[in-house]
Amino acid sequence: MSHLKMIVIGAALLFLSIADAQPLFPNSVVSNDLEFIKTTDRSAFACITYHGTRTAEMPDKRNDNLMANGTHIFKGRYKDGTSVGLWAHRKLGTRTDVEPTIELVARAIGKLPSFMRAKLKHVVIHDGDETAFAEGHGHFFVLYTENIKTRIRNHDLEETVFHESVHATLDKKHARSKKWRAAQQQDGDFITRYAARHPQKEDLAESALFAWAMLMHPGRLPQDIEQQAREIMPNRLAFFQDLFLSKPAFKPFKKVNACKT
Repeated sequence: MSHLKMIVIGAALLFLSIADAQPLFPNSVVSNDLEFIKTTDRSAFACITYHGTRTAEMPDKRNDNLMANGTHIFKGRYKDGTSVGLWAHRKLGTRTDVEPTIELVARAIGKLPSFMRAKLKHVVIHDGDETAFAEGHGHFFVLYTENIKTRIRNHDLEETVFHESVHATLDKKHARSKKWRAAQQQDGDFITRYAARHPQKEDLAESALFAWAMLMHPGRLPQDIEQQAREIMPNRLAFFQDLFLSKPAFKPFKKVNACKT
């Protein structure tokens, strides 16, 4: 077989592979049993501290009320020197009532890479069973306690926190950047149907979770899933390799003096 024929056949096979690529799941977090992030993964979590109550912006998708008085103000503190506000609505009860939920969320945040956690300003926590949402310009996201319980039962809390943190910390800079849009255009398809339906709003966060697991924990995902992901999003994966591996995931850990009681 001539060298030219081999090139033509190889190009045709590549085209077919790209053309046949399809989203793997409806979405990255709740439509599969994959454990992208484990509770045993390294965490920078140090402690939570309480800072009383005050009036705070507590956006809620169920209504237009923005400000809520009596909001419990906690802060998650981390061994890499970062800290994140954790604001709980007064409807959740007393400080003692809400503290266990706050710590669960704070621990999940501890598994984020340092550069993302450093950009995350705070997390709003409401009662109810609504799904999470994030605000990229304000660098925060919103969780609901009943939905948190569901995510914990399904081993999805860390993944939910990671997904929303991508929205809160990376969307503003990267979601419409030339580099990311070029990666989207060069790849064959989208990793999930949710990303395909919302390419400008959800593709970055949906793809990031797969990339994080594959780059930071090679072999964690089933081999066939990893292979298909590499076929679907090779250029996106290269984008995240530059983002996640260009510097250590965690800054050096140290003792957090603010945790002393």
